[in-house]
Formats: sequence, C-alpha cells, structure tokens
Amino acid sequence: MTRRPRPHRRGPLWPSWLLALLLLPGLAAAMPYVPPSYTAEYQASKMGLSVMARITLSREGEYLRYRAQLRPTGVLSWVLSDEIIEQSIFRITPAGLQSLEYLYRHMSDDRKRLTESRFDWERGEVRGTRNGRSFSLEIPPHAVDRFTLQLSMIQALVEGQDRFSRTIVDKDRITTYHFQVGAAQRIDTPVGRVEAIPVIRHIEDRDTTVSTWFAPRLNYLPVRLEQMQGDERLVLNLRALEWHDTGE
Repeated sequence: MTRRPRPHRRGPLWPSWLLALLLLPGLAAAMPYVPPSYTAEYQASKMGLSVMARITLSREGEYLRYRAQLRPTGVLSWVLSDEIIEQSIFRITPAGLQSLEYLYRHMSDDRKRLTESRFDWERGEVRGTRNGRSFSLEIPPHAVDRFTLQLSMIQALVEGQDRFSRTIVDKDRITTYHFQVGAAQRIDTPVGRVEAIPVIRHIEDRDTTVSTWFAPRLNYLPVRLEQMQGDERLVLNLRALEWHDTGE
C-alpha cells in the first residue's frame, strides 16, 4: 500500500512539554495528525449567486476548536439573511480525535434550527437538544461529530488508506459513512494549481456524490468540496488561506 506524502508543517505546532511526551517510545506514531491552526475561506457560485464559508481551526490548551460560518454574498445577500454556524470542540488522543462539544445553528428571517450536544466519554454517551427536543445516544467507540469528521478523514490519507469508514454522531442520530480514495490529481483553484487527493462518498438513496479534495502540501487542508445530485453540481473552492503563528 502506497503511503501518502507527509504534510508540510509551518512553524512550531506543539508546546515543548507535549513534544517531550510524544517522543516517548510507541506514543508518537499513535497520535493522529491534525493540521496547524489556520483560517480558510471558501466560495461557491451558481447562476451568478455566491455563498462564502469561513473555516477556522484553533488550539486552546489541550482542546481544539473547529468553526465554520456560512453566509450568502453579493446579490444573494440582498434577499437572504441566512447564516449557518457549525462548531466542534475536540481533543487529540492516541485512539483518535475525540469530540467533546458540537453546535449547529441555522438562522434566517423565518426560522431557526439549533443542535447542541456534549460528549461524555466516561459514561459513553452524548446528550443534547435538536430544535428544542432533548436526545441521548450511546457513543460507539471512535465516533466523532459530523464536523470533526472532515479532520478525521485526513488521518486515513496520511496512513495511505484507499477505503475507510467513519462512524459519526449526525446531530441526533448515529450513522456510518463509507469513503473511497481516488488518485492524486492537479486541480485549479482560486489559490493556484495544487495536487490534491479526492475522497468520495456515494449516497445511494439520494442519488448524491460528495467529493472532498485534500492537498498534502497544504497540510492536507481541503481545497475543493463538490456535491453532485443528479445533474446538479455545486462546488466550493478554497479562495484564501492564512496559517496562524500562535507559538504552539
């Protein structure tokens, strides 16, 4: 099995005490890879209408915050006030990425959708509310929330896997996604031409294919997300990227 290229790190990533810990025999190789802190902007356009997504990964002590804000831009913003916030707080463990809190909020003039959940790994359960209704679920081993999933997918690429599955807590239910990894290819994006690896998920009952392209030389950040539903195609491209120099 061919191993994927190792990510290119920019600046110090871990505090000195954690580096010392990771150098203990047998532990360093077990810790999953997560990109350095960054802010990225993505844009999708269709029929002259545009949507902007701003995604930030930041480190806060032993925890990481992964946050996305999605909003219409241009002419579309004149008629729609929608804003979507999705956020995960998680930590890195030898067993994988461990979700701790999840938030999804969709605000518009005529409706509000809200999901909040907390993960209790000692009890093996996740509790939360979705649109005012409480729920409680047993957490399967190694499950992540649906937003942390994107970072969890990176580890499969670093390990050189061609197919893999991930169990996720998708708002108020448990589900498993299956992925296929395609061959690396050079693609054109607003930030230039990059080599990227496509990860593909087919959703048979909705006649939908979701593909995400990860760029190894950009620390495996997603540079393109594409959804094909029947004959409809929606593409979200990376248009700006900033690495954070936080002294980690």
